[in-house]
Amino acid sequence: MATLTVIAYYSRRIIKYGSIGLVILLILRSAFISFRTYWKKAHPPAPPPPTVAFGKLPKLKFPERTGLPTLTYKLENISGTLPKLVDRAKIFFIPKPYPNLLAWDNTKTWAKKIGFTQEPEKTEEFSLRFETGNIAKTTLDVNVLTKNFTLTYDWQNDLQILSQGNPPQEAQAISSAKSFLQTANSLTDDLANGEGKVLYFKYSEGNLVKALFFSEANFAQVNLFRQDIDKIKVLPPNPKSSNVIVKLSAAKDRGRSIIEVKFVHFPISLDNFATYPLKDAASAWTQLKNGQGFIANLGDNTDGNITIRSVYLAYYDSEESQNFLQPVIVFEGDKDFYGYVPAITDSWLEQ
Repeated sequence: MATLTVIAYYSRRIIKYGSIGLVILLILRSAFISFRTYWKKAHPPAPPPPTVAFGKLPKLKFPERTGLPTLTYKLENISGTLPKLVDRAKIFFIPKPYPNLLAWDNTKTWAKKIGFTQEPEKTEEFSLRFETGNIAKTTLDVNVLTKNFTLTYDWQNDLQILSQGNPPQEAQAISSAKSFLQTANSLTDDLANGEGKVLYFKYSEGNLVKALFFSEANFAQVNLFRQDIDKIKVLPPNPKSSNVIVKLSAAKDRGRSIIEVKFVHFPISLDNFATYPLKDAASAWTQLKNGQGFIANLGDNTDGNITIRSVYLAYYDSEESQNFLQPVIVFEGDKDFYGYVPAITDSWLEQ
């Protein structure tokens, strides 16, 4: 029969080794969890294949660029190599507006809100032109289906506008441009939240040229860009000049303060998308060098020698109506050079 001393002895041994075993078990469990986490991170499961739900996509339509020199390229970025880009991206559907009987009357009502009260003339199948009756008249051309429009004030017949002083500075210019679009019911969320950039111009011998200093500027040009989509830029045909432009003078009265507007904006259905495979940067680089890319902006590179500093993915915001918002691989270089190569793999583009 065990004595109390023996029982106490074995109890202490059980507690001692049991505690050691529990600590070892906890350590092993923690190590296993850490290893499993590392393994999953180092060996993530393969993502599902792109959905390609829209079938083959139409090729992107780029504007024609003429008078370009023969171009030669070299890559000089921080790493010295082309980056590894994502292998797929979302393609978004862009709905097209359809004719309706109210479009014409709605457009006339809309035009009155921004000061055009006279009866318009029809210039194209779905386009109207409004004009003011002033000597220095303002002309508004608008597509009744898309509500895309251009507005031009004939300031050349009102050169007193040049004596009004300097135009608004950057923050005020952007605010004034967005305020005008808000009045015109044209300030969409992606423009309201997008980037604004301002360029300054001066009058010189009958033309507008870029002003080197704000103190000599007569006009401010506000370029409004769409908000990024999934942290990817949305770029127009020329990244230095957006599809939505508002040009302002220093005049205080509304009829002369806005001298030019270009508004080209097609709504994107962000909830209606499919994923598609993309080219890698090396394939796009080869196509650019072989003349298969689009020169979005030559910049100050008239000698044709292009140094590329950055390569990244962006969405192409066309000035023409297109069915889908598609990505391009952007090659950005010295002296404001920008080149685009369609990013969707060629096998998923219509021939």
